[in-house]
Amino acid sequence: MMTLRKHSFNRYGSCRVSALLLLWTLAVAGCGMFDGPPAHSVGHSHKHIGAEEGTHLRYQDPDRYTWQYPERVIKALKLESGMKVADLGAGTGYFTFRLAEAVGTSGKVFAIDIDAEMNASIDKQAVAKQMENVKTVLAVAHDPLIPEQVDLIFSVNAYHHLKDRAAYFKNAARYLKPGGRVAIIDFREGAFRHFTKLQTLLEEFKAAGFTLDQQHGFLPRQNFLVLTPAQSG
Repeated sequence: MMTLRKHSFNRYGSCRVSALLLLWTLAVAGCGMFDGPPAHSVGHSHKHIGAEEGTHLRYQDPDRYTWQYPERVIKALKLESGMKVADLGAGTGYFTFRLAEAVGTSGKVFAIDIDAEMNASIDKQAVAKQMENVKTVLAVAHDPLIPEQVDLIFSVNAYHHLKDRAAYFKNAARYLKPGGRVAIIDFREGAFRHFTKLQTLLEEFKAAGFTLDQQHGFLPRQNFLVLTPAQSG
């Protein structure tokens, strides 16, 4: 009897230790940085699944909806029918087609990327969705090469990959219509392994000749800034 009771206690103790270890492991995992989707490729290229195999799945992860709040983002941009938008670092079009719906058939969205496979994925989707107001543009690392002036340059999760960002957006300002805006969404420090500090964003855009127009705080993992060229203010 004594041996049996001792054996039962050891089994209980072992199970308790295992459970505690499991809880500790889950807690540590939960404290780690968010391992979200790769940033869109505007200044460099991410390739996970070729366009011929379908969309790049990590860009379209359904979990992204729980923290990206795409409908709230689109609403905050205050787009109108007929507007022209450049989706800078469009990736596989997570926002591209939402932007296209917001500006309507009389508007236009330029999906800008330096990765031809990403553009091919968007072209394929545009045909399937019958959205003729989406046009892809193969850019270069230092210039988005937007084919005509736009009302908005919009970029999500790509800013931190750009080189010489102040010079990049100083040049990109020429693609904006009078009164045009730049909207930047990028990861906050600590939210993802790639990020841009808020102060860095503000300083670099000031150097590029922009002023802060709006700062939205509803995204849990990202900064969301809307800026305008200083001369238009």
